[in-house]
Amino acid sequence: MATFIHVLRDLALLIARVAFGALLVFRGWRRWTGEGGMQSQIDYLAQFQTPQPEILAWGGTLLEIIGGLFLIFGLLTPLVGLAIVVQQVMVILWTRYFRGPWLENGGYEYNVVQAALALLLAVFGAGRAAIDQLFKRPRDRDDDDDALPLGRTPQPTGSTAVNSRTRVDDNDPA
Repeated sequence: MATFIHVLRDLALLIARVAFGALLVFRGWRRWTGEGGMQSQIDYLAQFQTPQPEILAWGGTLLEIIGGLFLIFGLLTPLVGLAIVVQQVMVILWTRYFRGPWLENGGYEYNVVQAALALLLAVFGAGRAAIDQLFKRPRDRDDDDDALPLGRTPQPTGSTAVNSRTRVDDNDPA
């Protein structure tokens, strides 16, 4: 059963990564090459008096394109996820918060969903179907705490464990 859960988790992470990464790449590409190009993005940020709108526009666009590609392939997934969380929080605070949460009013509900998905990827990583796996050190089977039920702790192994049936002799100097 644990193997099934691991495979299901890896499949869910793969689907989420690829879908979210593709969405980011397409949106970043549209910002770069769409109507008005990057200048329209810079002007949009400048109207909210964000600091350094040129740097933020280019940084956000490149994060979406390059970070989206990294997510698709599962490369540096926790780092990219964290960067996207920071980006979305900044977008909410600088350009969306005053409009309220609802998307039809230009609100931030879409940004919250993106930040939450990015946070999940930052915490749980890319899963086993990712380039990130090529850079992980091999783990011993004993290190896999995912195999334990919730609330259970690993039992000590080796000669330090005492059997409950072991009789301690009062004359034993040890």
